[in-house]
Parts: sequence; structure tokens; C-alpha cells
Amino acid sequence: MRRHALAFLAFGLPAMIGLSSVAGAQRRGAAEARPEAGANAPGRRQQMERQLRQRLWQVTKTQVGLTDAQMTKLGETTKRFDARRRTINQQERAERVALRQQILAGDRADQNRVAASLDHLQELQRQRVELQAEEQRELSGYMTPVQRARFAALQEQVRRRVEALRRQHPDSASPFGKR
Repeated sequence: MRRHALAFLAFGLPAMIGLSSVAGAQRRGAAEARPEAGANAPGRRQQMERQLRQRLWQVTKTQVGLTDAQMTKLGETTKRFDARRRTINQQERAERVALRQQILAGDRADQNRVAASLDHLQELQRQRVELQAEEQRELSGYMTPVQRARFAALQEQVRRRVEALRRQHPDSASPFGKR
């Protein structure tokens, strides 16, 4: 459960809920194998998610050094930017799939489509950088530079942990998709 919790710090609350859904699906699969254990699964899952959010709140607040008011603002900022980040990620995944299909077509590849995919991927990368800069500007409105640096370091640490977990469990479904 802890490894799924770390995703919240890297990707925000909506992503954490998605990871909890993966964990929930894994638990449901185990519960189906043991029918007597499945009776309380939804209630237990909600309780675990609530505990997870509380623990993540505490870890972020403590390690970054934020007040309750700053944490509330961080939650709002994260929620708003995560929606946009998720859209960019979805578009990027779709474009990479299309590009991969063209490349695998070999000599039948549509050169114009490959060029358009490459251009679109560059545009999405530019949008991601702009989004990050905009997010940092907003964070600077209520975090000190040191807090922002700590938060960025915490996000990076969690991102690396999530990537390591993906490599350990490549077969499990991920709300982030395969890269």
C-alpha cells in the first residue's frame, strides 16, 4: 500500500486515487479467490484511501514544512494542474501509439503521419514545460523558494519510486499507461 501512496506526492490526489483503484483491483482479485474476504472490500478500500490521504498530507506537510493553509492551497493547485497534466499525458500516449504503429509498418509507413506525430510530440513537450512553469509561478505565491525546492525534490523522489515499481510490476495495470 505504501508504494501506491507515494504516487500522490508525485502526481497529486487524482492520480493517487487512480493508483488506489489499481490496488483495489488487485485486492478485489485476491478477494474473489477468497469469497469470504470480499464482503467488506469497498468499505475497507475507502478507509485505506482515507488513511493514505491523511498520511500523505502529514508527510508532505512535515518534509516540505508547510502550514495547513499552504497545504489547502497546494491541494487546490495540484488538483487544477493535474487535470491539465493528465490531458497532456493522454495525448502523448495516443501519439506514441500512433507513431509506433507507423514505425512497425516499415516500408508502408505514412511519412507525413510520422512527421505529424513527431511534431505533435514536440508540441506536447513544450506544453508540459509551460504547464510546469505556470505551476511553479502559482506555488511561488504561497511557498517560499526553499519549500518549493523541497516539494520538487519530494516529487522527484516519489516519481523515481513509482518508476521503479512500474519496472518491478510491468504486468499490472497502471493509470499512467506504459511509456
